[in-house]
Amino acid sequence: MVMVTKGNIAADGSIKETLKDVTVHEIMTKDVFILDVTSTALEVAKAMDEQNIDSVIITKYGEATGIITERDMVCKVMVKDTMPHTVNAEEIMSSPILTVKPNTGVIKASEMMVKFHIRRLAVTNGKTIVGLVTDRDILTVSPGLNTILEDLIEINREQDAVETIDIERGVCQRCGSHVDDLNQFNGLILCEDCREEEE
Repeated sequence: MVMVTKGNIAADGSIKETLKDVTVHEIMTKDVFILDVTSTALEVAKAMDEQNIDSVIITKYGEATGIITERDMVCKVMVKDTMPHTVNAEEIMSSPILTVKPNTGVIKASEMMVKFHIRRLAVTNGKTIVGLVTDRDILTVSPGLNTILEDLIEINREQDAVETIDIERGVCQRCGSHVDDLNQFNGLILCEDCREEEE
């Protein structure tokens, strides 16, 4: 793995110059877990738990067609109170999945993430998935890359501040009350009283 330090930057004069030859192949995660579109959300969740991963690539007829992240599981299954064994991966995956070649530069990959408001890119060699590169992978290459990746950090903040989602019945995550009127607020499922306190 390539690590860019302040010394490298000082010698070369810019982060972009220092990183121009760093490719996603050098920083990607090579152990990518893949499931078919016919898999259920329950199977996806079990794979994430057993493999200790936060995303699964979904394929159809052997080709990458989408990705399911922990966020997809929460927002498209859990919040809707859907039984995971009744939901197919195809229903909850984010699609299409954007791909890059192993020789794609880190700068180009980060620019794609910013442009398309995504956190992950599949790395493919032909039609074969050979890895996954994330915004975190890119950030670990160079702490000084912040000037290029400020937009990625902002995307993460925006996605963490999820729009309000109404839930008919459940337990407030703050006070523990079982109520009929819950809403998602600042990443928590809250009753009306707790929402007012948060605001």
